[in-house]
Amino acid sequence: MSIVIGSFNIRDLNFSNESKDGETQKRDFPLIADMIIKEGFDVVAIQEVNAPMALERIVFYLNKKKNLLHEWECDASGKAATTNNDPEGYGFIWNKKRIRLMDISRKNNPTFYNCAGGKNVIRPPYYGRFTTRGLPGGSNCEIRLVNTHIHDASRELERIAEFDVLVKQVLPRICDHNELPVFNEMMPAYTFLLGDYNLRLDKGERADVRIESITPTLYTNKKRYYKTVQEEKTSLKTIKMIDQDADLRDCYKSNYDHFTYEFDLIRKLKLHEERVEALGKYFGKEKSAQEILQLYREKVSDHVPIKMTVDLK
Repeated sequence: MSIVIGSFNIRDLNFSNESKDGETQKRDFPLIADMIIKEGFDVVAIQEVNAPMALERIVFYLNKKKNLLHEWECDASGKAATTNNDPEGYGFIWNKKRIRLMDISRKNNPTFYNCAGGKNVIRPPYYGRFTTRGLPGGSNCEIRLVNTHIHDASRELERIAEFDVLVKQVLPRICDHNELPVFNEMMPAYTFLLGDYNLRLDKGERADVRIESITPTLYTNKKRYYKTVQEEKTSLKTIKMIDQDADLRDCYKSNYDHFTYEFDLIRKLKLHEERVEALGKYFGKEKSAQEILQLYREKVSDHVPIKMTVDLK
């Protein structure tokens, strides 16, 4: 069985007609739902959920399609940031016919993960535990998703400090299966950090502030290595930043959206990550790049989603 995990920063996900940057928004909830289904997502981690009811609106349109293979649910975190003026939270959307939440006695799932050394983390990550066990064709394993959006207002070195807390402290704790038992559901657990890191992985001109593809860490006297993937640019430029004769490749700005997992997973699972080519795919190639970019930013977001296919063997 394979599952498809998505990560999607949907800018200022709410019902407002204007983004916090002053751009016009005409959020197309049916289109976002259509993207989730056509990309084959089984579970999607969402960043910038400012209004939980907006997440529920996406699920309304997902379930409106009346597909026997789909039955969608969602969960919104509420406000994540420790600062007063940031309403942003997280969310998960998942297809109950393909993956389900773990039943964890006396604990909330999903929940915020309180980071050790969390003073460096402005928005604590939102942590969900899922499984395909008990579903048709399901595998006897647990999928742990750590949804993050590293704060973009901080300096880049401060963002790297947040990344270090997440990868060197949070992930090792969550990866340690014995630390987080579930009554009657002990099974192999695979953990992924995913989201908008606001940090580059590619080897662009500012290599001094990028993160490395391999991050070593020492946890409980055991050396571990974590791999960060997805080098394609995913955040988008503004309309003013591109010329009239630009093509879609010119619309991308930064390589910020990633997945991170323990290096040993590549020996246990077959993993493939990619950027969703949402601009041309959902807005038609007959339009100019400027027109497509403007429509996408108004109707969807200033990021395109990313996805990872996980072959559970």
